[in-house]
Amino acid sequence: MSQEYIDEQRLVEQAKGDPEAFGKLYDLHFERIYAYIHRKTGDRQTAEDLTADTFMKALANIQGYRYTGQPFAAWLYRIASNVVIDYYRVRRPTLPLEEGLPLVATQVAPEEAAMTLDDQQAVARAVRTLSPDQQDVILMRFAGDMKLKDIAAALGKTEGAVKALLFRALGTLRHKLSESGVR
Repeated sequence: MSQEYIDEQRLVEQAKGDPEAFGKLYDLHFERIYAYIHRKTGDRQTAEDLTADTFMKALANIQGYRYTGQPFAAWLYRIASNVVIDYYRVRRPTLPLEEGLPLVATQVAPEEAAMTLDDQQAVARAVRTLSPDQQDVILMRFAGDMKLKDIAAALGKTEGAVKALLFRALGTLRHKLSESGVR
């Protein structure tokens, strides 16, 4: 077990008795959890609200958290995933996914910027065609920069199942993007 996991587990144990220690966990994981939810919802305000819900649920249930060899972030992603699922059970998406993708900040010609935006929108459309599990795997792996074992823990799946989901998702994306003319 790496020193990073040991330190994090120590912080989690402190947070069980001290809500201020939970604030440190919040600071460590907020950006990745927010980015994951933002990419799932495509709306800044909704992502902020759902991220707050995620951390409120985590704080309320921290006493039940048990270290299983996976990082604390895997537990948070599972909560975030469930919060997003609950949100969509009540509502239908109102904004397209591409609105949640960051624009590339470059100093390029407007034509190149337009092509980049078109490519981003094509990627967002292709991602939306994936199953919810495939979308989660893609977002956690590439937007959340998570390891496969951590994604598996967050989704409650085996590492082999996550690898298979990722492989199929990437194949589908490659196919959809080549149809769209995106390299």
